[in-house]
Amino acid sequence: MKTTTAVVAALAALAVFANDGKENEEAQSSFADELGKRLSFNAYADVESAYICRGYVWDTRPYSAQYAGVEVDLAPFGIVEPSVWTYSAMSPGGHSAAMSRYAYAEADYLLRWYYDIDIAEGWRLRNGLGRQWVTNPGFKGGHTVCDWQALQVLKTPWVTPYWRLRLIRRPIDEVYWVVGVKRGFELIDKLTFTVDFFGDLGDSRHFANLYGPKRHHPHSSHRDGLQALNLVFRLDYRLMDHVNLFAFVGQFGLVSDDARDAVKALKAPEARRDLTYGGVGVAVDF
Repeated sequence: MKTTTAVVAALAALAVFANDGKENEEAQSSFADELGKRLSFNAYADVESAYICRGYVWDTRPYSAQYAGVEVDLAPFGIVEPSVWTYSAMSPGGHSAAMSRYAYAEADYLLRWYYDIDIAEGWRLRNGLGRQWVTNPGFKGGHTVCDWQALQVLKTPWVTPYWRLRLIRRPIDEVYWVVGVKRGFELIDKLTFTVDFFGDLGDSRHFANLYGPKRHHPHSSHRDGLQALNLVFRLDYRLMDHVNLFAFVGQFGLVSDDARDAVKALKAPEARRDLTYGGVGVAVDF
């Protein structure tokens, strides 16, 4: 009788342990599934013909850029995305060659928070705030530039208008922003064509930081306003579930008279008032 009781007790204990193990496995599986739903990763690497930033042509040497970001869904509190972007020149020559090395001349670190609002069917407004650190390890005398960012993107069934603003406080002091609109067209299965038209704008300090005093009126201040216009055509091909190939061509043009006069007076190869540029790359997301 004692032996039978001991066997029954042992079997009961095994059943309890087995049940606990099954519950632990289910809990771990549920946690992994939830984590997979809340995390997404995206990255790309491309080669471009010129480096244009803040409405200014900084380098006309071909360069390679790499980007990686992780989105963490904190629903219902929005999305947090840390990311990094790097820039490496790929050829010698030009004024910038005397200023910077080839590999990883610039590395930007960005932390953004997004909050999406569904306005109506097919209408979604994305709001974003961010903090960015622009480092220049490959430039002689380069400084880390810190800025705050804000953005809004309105996705509609027809077009997607957007704006992005950068408030730079260290070591320079300026406000720069972009206002644009884009539209995508599905040409055939897996092939998308996108048109992106946007303007670069800045305050008077932004113009002064890039171009110095006004050439014909050195004692007067620059005006806030439109600096340059850009038109970009892009093709995206979905090679497989998580891999995308892309190519683009764009036209950049300064429209500010002060900016055009200042750039015309420069002797560096990068002193371009108008420039056609392009690039090709590969992107992954999962």
